[in-house]
Amino acid sequence: MPIWAAIIMAVVSTSIMNFGLALQKKGAASLPKIGKDQDGKVARAFFTNRLWLAGTALLLGGWGLYFASAKFAPISIIQPALGAGLAVLALFSVFYLHERVTALEWTAFTAMLLGIFLLGVSAPEEHDPRLPEWSSLLSVTGGILALSAAAYILGKRGFLAGIRTDALLGIFSGLLIGLAALYIKSMFTFLKEEQELIAFGVCLPAVIVLNVVGVTVMQSGFQHGKALVVVSLESVLNKVVAILGGMLVLAETLPPEPAKAALRILAFLLILFASAALARFSGESLAPKMETTPGVKT
Repeated sequence: MPIWAAIIMAVVSTSIMNFGLALQKKGAASLPKIGKDQDGKVARAFFTNRLWLAGTALLLGGWGLYFASAKFAPISIIQPALGAGLAVLALFSVFYLHERVTALEWTAFTAMLLGIFLLGVSAPEEHDPRLPEWSSLLSVTGGILALSAAAYILGKRGFLAGIRTDALLGIFSGLLIGLAALYIKSMFTFLKEEQELIAFGVCLPAVIVLNVVGVTVMQSGFQHGKALVVVSLESVLNKVVAILGGMLVLAETLPPEPAKAALRILAFLLILFASAALARFSGESLAPKMETTPGVKT
C-alpha cells in the first residue's frame, strides 16, 4: 500500500475515533467518577451505558483502521497524521454545530492540512521497516513508566499539589498512548520478520495494556477537570513520543535530501501547533455542544 493511502486511512480512522470519543464523553458525564467509588460498581456502570458503549464501538472501528495504516507507513508519520481528525471535527462544528471559529483556529486548520500534505510529500516511496533496538525501546518504556509511577506516588503524598490534576492526567495519557504506538509498529515489524512469539507475546500485550491504561487515565482527566486541557496535552505528547521514538527506536530517520528533511520537520511543527490550537474541537470537547444543538442527535 502506498504511504499516501496509509495517511488517508489514518485520517479516516482518527475522524471515527473522535466521534466515538464524543459519545463516550456524553455517556461518561452521568457515570460515577473513576477512583471515587468501588471499582466493580464503576466498571458495571460504564459497561451498561449504551451511549458509552456506542462510542466504544466507534473507537474500536477507528482503531482497526489505525492499526492497518500503521502497518504500511512509519509510525512517526502515521501518528502525527491522526491530528487531522481535529480538522475534520472543526468543519463539523462550523457547519452542523454553528460554532464560531477564531482567526487562530482557522490558521491552525490550514496548518494542519498543510502539515498532512507535507508529510505525504516528504514520505519515502517505499517503507522498509527495521526491527526496533531493544535497548532503546526498553529505555523509553522504562523512562515513561518510571516517570508515571513517580508522579503518581508524589501526587498521592501531596507533593504535586500545585499542578492541575487534569493537566497531569493529560500528560501521562499522551505519554502512554504515544508509547503504545511504538509497540504497534514494533509488532508489525516483528511479524514481517516472522518473529510471531515476540510480536504476539510481548508487543501486543504491551499495546493493549498501554492503551487501556492511557485511555482510562484520559477518561479520569475528563471527569476531574477540563477536556480542553486534557486533550491539548495528550494530543501533542502522543505525537512527540511517536516522532522521537520512531526515530530513536525504529530507525525512522528523516529523508536524506535536505529539502525533504526540512519539509518533514516543518510538517511535524505545523501539526503539533494545530493539534494544540484545535483541541476544543476534539470529540470530548464537542460532546456537551452536541447535546444542546438543535438537529444534532446522538
